[in-house]
Amino acid sequence: MEEKMFHQYVLWVGLMSILLLSGCSGYGRLSLVSGHGKDPIMVEKLVENSGDYVVHYSGYAVNNPSGIMFDPKTDDRTLVPSERWIKIKNSETVSGVVDWIKIYDYPWYRPKLYQIIGPDNDLYGYLFTGWRHVKLEAMEDGKLFVYDLRSPPQYYGPAEEIKED
Repeated sequence: MEEKMFHQYVLWVGLMSILLLSGCSGYGRLSLVSGHGKDPIMVEKLVENSGDYVVHYSGYAVNNPSGIMFDPKTDDRTLVPSERWIKIKNSETVSGVVDWIKIYDYPWYRPKLYQIIGPDNDLYGYLFTGWRHVKLEAMEDGKLFVYDLRSPPQYYGPAEEIKED
């Protein structure tokens, strides 16, 4: 009886491991870009060379963004943004969106540059945002669907002192 239970346990653990490993294979991930190395990629460099990328931002408006995404035009991989991402067509707007994101600096929202890595561990592009998570789902070959980012943080200013009579 014990041997049968042991075999069932091993079978159950094996099946769960296979399901977990195969279930995670269809998603991308974010990887923080470090400032080290021979020629580190920085957000300023992306803005400067924005003509080499298909650029989208997420948020309420150019002056209230959640993040900005850079998809290299020269590779065979494509980031497919959801309908709430807005395409940017000129470098002045790219620069403005990045500047607005840099303004937000809260303990829970610190803008950083991330690499967007596909399930095949290839680089798909870059994301500059203060959020630490975005859902990235593999589509057909070489395409990664990018879901919406959370709404941008809101600044309400310092709290007013309440005076009691």
